[in-house]
Amino acid sequence: MTLYHYTAIGQNGAKIEGEMEALGRKTVFDQLHDQGHLPVDVTEAGNRGQQIAGQGSFFSRAPSAAQITLFTRELAMLLKAGQSLDQALGLLASDTGSAKLNKLIGQVRAKINEGRSFHEALEAQGRAFEQVYISMVQVAEASGTLDTVLERIADARERDQKLRSKALSAMLYPALLVATAIGAVIVMLIFVVPKFKDMLVNTGAQSADTSLIAITASDWLIENGMTFLVVLLVALIALTLLLRQRGFRQNFDGILLKLPLAGHLLRLNLTIHFCRTLGTLLENGVDLPAALSLTQNVMGNKVAAKVIGDAQEALRKGQNFTKPLIAANLFPPVVVNLLKVGEETGGLSASTLYLARMFEDKLELAIQRLFTILEPAIIILVSLFVAGIIISIIGAVISVNDLAL
Repeated sequence: MTLYHYTAIGQNGAKIEGEMEALGRKTVFDQLHDQGHLPVDVTEAGNRGQQIAGQGSFFSRAPSAAQITLFTRELAMLLKAGQSLDQALGLLASDTGSAKLNKLIGQVRAKINEGRSFHEALEAQGRAFEQVYISMVQVAEASGTLDTVLERIADARERDQKLRSKALSAMLYPALLVATAIGAVIVMLIFVVPKFKDMLVNTGAQSADTSLIAITASDWLIENGMTFLVVLLVALIALTLLLRQRGFRQNFDGILLKLPLAGHLLRLNLTIHFCRTLGTLLENGVDLPAALSLTQNVMGNKVAAKVIGDAQEALRKGQNFTKPLIAANLFPPVVVNLLKVGEETGGLSASTLYLARMFEDKLELAIQRLFTILEPAIIILVSLFVAGIIISIIGAVISVNDLAL
């Protein structure tokens, strides 16, 4: 008998942790299922710390999110074509074009051949597969709809990645402008301005106020540039460490939500993520308490996670789960209203998926409008800043010529 540590979600949606002696992991899963719980994680008690440490490694060898999505899509197609799970995994492993993905599929296939279920094999791969993914596969295996569920998972992941790709593409040009401007200003302050400073000192000309500002900035940057970089690096490391603290992270996430423009975009993104994840889980047979718990864990924002946790707690007490959502004022009123209607009519999964698609269009339009305004604004600001330095240099040259005359 081996001692296993388990994490599960109870019938009321509450998180359950404990230890159980069993002959194997499958026995623990079966007993938890018999008790009406949804297993989330089962590990040997002695290897628990080692496994967590391994999963938290910074240099992850897991395939990219796009590769996992492609794997999911192709596996669904092969299963729909009548291939068995083992045959489909074998075909995918032979033609992935990625050593990482090939290794991952081989590991999943090996676990299945050892007698584990598909979702257990996925869970054994660490962070390569999200818990939401694993839970939907688990429900699909029980209902015999694995091909359909995998197709839905692939659809949801593709929509999410497409939206992220559009947002990154929209941000690329403004970020490039800012980086180029900062580089140009640094080059001018370090290499160009000092030459004019030497010329002014040698000639004894009186510098204009604008020239003095540029010269002062140049002197400071040359003397304190390395110190500034070190302080900036230390500040970034400190911020990264602080973000791992629950209280600080929640306050930080709350500040982000209150930022002008960026906060609005973040709220739209959280709305989409919440609706799509919850809707996909409900559509694939996960009950509402478990779906809320899983959605809470993948939100990526502590404020949103707390709001969803409050909704789950209200549901556990027999109350309407939309009340905490209304009180938090995190999601738009139309979202809460449609969720309430969907719960009353039994169409909650359809309502959430409809909301996800609707707000995807809104977020895409909002990003397009924001960067349409932001790009010329950045160009104007950068031009004014660079022009100020150039004018100060020209002013210094003119003062030298006046002195010579």
